[in-house]
Amino acid sequence: MDLSRERKTLLEAANAAAKAIMQYYGKKESIKIKPNKSLVAAADLAANKAIIKAVKRHFPDHSILSEETGFEDNGSDFKWVIDPIDGTHNFLRRIPIFGTSIALEYKNEVVLGALHFPVLKITAIAERGKGAFLNGKRIKVSGKKGLEHAFVLIEFSYANRGEKIGFLSKFVHKTIDIRNFGSAIFNLLMVASGSCESYVVMSTQEWDVAAGFLMVEEAGGKITDLKGKKWNFEERKYIISNSKVHKKMLEYMK
Repeated sequence: MDLSRERKTLLEAANAAAKAIMQYYGKKESIKIKPNKSLVAAADLAANKAIIKAVKRHFPDHSILSEETGFEDNGSDFKWVIDPIDGTHNFLRRIPIFGTSIALEYKNEVVLGALHFPVLKITAIAERGKGAFLNGKRIKVSGKKGLEHAFVLIEFSYANRGEKIGFLSKFVHKTIDIRNFGSAIFNLLMVASGSCESYVVMSTQEWDVAAGFLMVEEAGGKITDLKGKKWNFEERKYIISNSKVHKKMLEYMK
């Protein structure tokens, strides 16, 4: 499948989002609280509008799923999956670890994905079967085989905090570094690029992980549910790893 037009649109949309976001960065924002207690800023909505405008300019018949505006079902085999700002809370506190995630699915399989972090000046892109790249350079997962001094990331949003704390308690006497950067797409990029060995997710949505999952898989990583079975977007809990520590991470989930 030739996705050259879609790839070009993907990058155009990511750049348009970045331009919209940076008009708000560092400035006092009006903030709304979502039903799940997370925050949404004017920048989220502006970036979302910019992305959808770019997509519709080139592919008006494609379906679109966005965190901010829901699902626009146009009956297409193609679906764009958008998170205009992943890491909104970081953005609002002027912590530069936030970015835009855009994925393209064909018949429910992610075939293209881009992650763009405007302040960090990082753009990562992956295409099914063609690898993952960070600022133009191919990336691969870590080669580390054991968890001794491994870096393990954990999603620590408001949902299921008790379950997450229970999982963390298993590492009390282990020499494993635990991190949470406050952005799912940054966490996924850290695994894909080899900076971290694993990432545990216990509450997420399709738009948070669609592009990042493709990034990890194209970089040689592995993703399953918490029982080691094949992942799907209906499942909200995942183990992501460099594949080499995956079995050991699953043992901690028992």
